Amino acid sequence: MLTLSPRGNALVQAWLAGQPVGEERSEGLLARRLLDAGLACPDPPARPAQALDDVTIIVPVYADPERLRACLGALSGGAPVIVVDDGSPDPAPIAAVARQAGARYVRHPVNRGPAAARNTGLRMVATPLVAFVDADCVPPRGFPGRLTQHLADPAVGLVAPRIVSSERGRGPVAAYERARAALDMGPHPSLVRPYSMVWYVPSATMVARREALGSGFDEGLELGEDVDLVWRLHDAGWQVRYEPVVVVAHEVRAGLASWYRRRVAYNESAAPLLARHPERVPVLFLAPRAALAWAAALCGSPAAVIALTVARAFRVRGVLAGRVPRAGARASRIAIEVTLQERRDLARALVGPWFPFALAAIAAVPGRPRRRRLAARFGRLVGAMALGDWIVDRPDLDPLRYAVLRVADESSRGVGIWIGCLRERDFRGLLPRPPPPASRR
Repeated sequence: MLTLSPRGNALVQAWLAGQPVGEERSEGLLARRLLDAGLACPDPPARPAQALDDVTIIVPVYADPERLRACLGALSGGAPVIVVDDGSPDPAPIAAVARQAGARYVRHPVNRGPAAARNTGLRMVATPLVAFVDADCVPPRGFPGRLTQHLADPAVGLVAPRIVSSERGRGPVAAYERARAALDMGPHPSLVRPYSMVWYVPSATMVARREALGSGFDEGLELGEDVDLVWRLHDAGWQVRYEPVVVVAHEVRAGLASWYRRRVAYNESAAPLLARHPERVPVLFLAPRAALAWAAALCGSPAAVIALTVARAFRVRGVLAGRVPRAGARASRIAIEVTLQERRDLARALVGPWFPFALAAIAAVPGRPRRRRLAARFGRLVGAMALGDWIVDRPDLDPLRYAVLRVADESSRGVGIWIGCLRERDFRGLLPRPPPPASRR
């Protein structure tokens, strides 16, 4: 990916050991190159312990005074807060909670959606930094704290924390959410951009530079407005960072029906996002050669996938040879990991948005024994996906209940994507795409 000179190698080793980046121009250029490539993550210096007079916090809320009370309680004693009531049927309790917390209160006469509520608050902000915190989130004390430290870098326009499910929930759904929350982007810090490990960050909690936001969120999106904002910032040249050291608790919907409906709603945004960001919202990335190999495997010829993996290993070895030790072993591991990830993504598609096509393919096979064999292969593919995720997630659930919820989760993705496609009359969101070229990754 890049080759370091002896001097550059010494600098990187020193930085990894905890030494700060020096003032020399060459050090700054190398550090910037690593950050821009996503090969390193910054550890910014702490801000002086003082009042957060350069940031304003916006809290959108709709008919949820108790959760608002918990949210504002965690924000007390910090930066000034604006509560935007998005047309709650009974505004009095919301206004009372905001007043008791010392927050500024403003109300929409009708419900206009979270994007409009955040934009209303944004227009009232006079500070250079702005934070958004949904009313069903409980940030840590001292918020936004470390998040604002990243904004000392003039290249960074927005930074977001890790959002995890609250520990208060009980039952299988709450346990599943703690292991695989929809808003949790994982434990690793990252540069956020399309085609990376972290594609976007949720707007449930984020901190941004006011000048970077412009007019704010797209009010034409009921959901997915956070994805759209992050991608627009990226396209405008700003960096977006994910900082999981800061953890925000999010209240989950513990009932199975309400949880499923919410998951469906999240995925309805795929079609309108595709209209705004073509090529960035496929069901999965799958090269034509890989598609043929997996189709052959599902038809009973797994040798095609084995041959695909071997070919990948040879191709990667040709890149690594002479540059890293044990190039053959590393190339084999990379090829196997890519194939396993591809199998997982294919299983997600088959149990999600491609489920109607999978059923049609099974029904089209002549003869009951052949149909059963094809259905069994589909089932093994999905089962391997659920078992692999159970091993990785280590949830407080037995494998069977986890697998049921995992399949339900993916089916909600399929239902949501289909609803969005039907509503927009645009079915491109159901199609796979070849992996993007390296220049765009």
